[in-house]
Amino acid sequence: MKTKAAVLYEIDSPLVIEELELEGPKENEILVHYTASGICHSDYSFAHGVLPTQLPAVLGHEGAGVVEEVGANVTNVKVGDHIVAALTPSCGKCTFCLESKPFLCAEMSKVIWEGCLLDGTKRFKNSKGEDIGQLVSVGTFSERAVIPAGMAIKVDDKAPLDTICLIGCGVTTGVGAALNTVDIKEGDSCAVIGCGGVGLSIIQGCRIAGAGQIIAIDPVAEKRELALSMGATIAIDPTDINIVKEIRKVSKGGVHFAFEALGLKVTIEQAWAMPRVTGTAVIVGVPKMDTELELPVLGFFGEKHFKGSAYGSSVPSKDIPKFVDLYMKGDLQLDEMVTKRIKLEDVNTAFDEMSRGEGARSVIMHG
Repeated sequence: MKTKAAVLYEIDSPLVIEELELEGPKENEILVHYTASGICHSDYSFAHGVLPTQLPAVLGHEGAGVVEEVGANVTNVKVGDHIVAALTPSCGKCTFCLESKPFLCAEMSKVIWEGCLLDGTKRFKNSKGEDIGQLVSVGTFSERAVIPAGMAIKVDDKAPLDTICLIGCGVTTGVGAALNTVDIKEGDSCAVIGCGGVGLSIIQGCRIAGAGQIIAIDPVAEKRELALSMGATIAIDPTDINIVKEIRKVSKGGVHFAFEALGLKVTIEQAWAMPRVTGTAVIVGVPKMDTELELPVLGFFGEKHFKGSAYGSSVPSKDIPKFVDLYMKGDLQLDEMVTKRIKLEDVNTAFDEMSRGEGARSVIMHG
């Protein structure tokens, strides 16, 4: 079958919009017709070589759509189901899946770095007959894709797919970091560095968890305003101030939890310095793979904690439907996070806007 997709052929080059040939699903796979795809900052990172993956590849990893066909032995979804594409294969067999940590599934290396399906094959071909991979095995910058059945999470048919697509990555990563990775107690203080899609989701997770003080940190006024509307109690522009001293001042000695959502060396180190003696720095943003940190060791002897958060420490089969329910009840604000809805052909413009720090999330609307 034919499908229109956005393909990355070279690092630092525009994505190419073209028609690809797509092979149908095999055993334990499904064919999904995507309704919409969020544009996540990680897509930008892959496009510019900050994160590696094999090329050429269809980008996009934050999608929702409708199941059109199922392969043999698929039991978790059926044709016509509405699904959100999760980022973990959830193989159910490896050590981490058996320990209820599917966000660390051993099959992740195939889908992230190799851009293939779990059997090692690629199902897209271009007009020259060349194999085209798909990012994180979902490739949501395509109208249709074949994905592992374990990555398809059935959701409420009443939920709008063009909004809940955000739950596929940014929302689960951010809300999950606040609700799953750490244990926020009623009244705790939190700081969130970076108020894009992931940062705004962390802020909402902190609010849902009952945090008493939520400090949003971002140089963009529009994002600070969004943060305040979604639960932040204070919003601070870090430009031209010592942001660590400011956070420790307004939190009266340091926050209980500091979340870093940008993936930058300087802000990760700031996150380590913001919590109180027994507080926790939570690294949610993904830096370049060769990034090395300089952290004063003294904090460890005060029992300060330094934690990473992978995909919000989520169990997609449980957490994604829960986050959809929170949205449907009005507890999770997603519509407000969508800056604009665009055509697939406008994806490169959206990347340019992202590079300038504009907006929270653009959503590609597939035909």
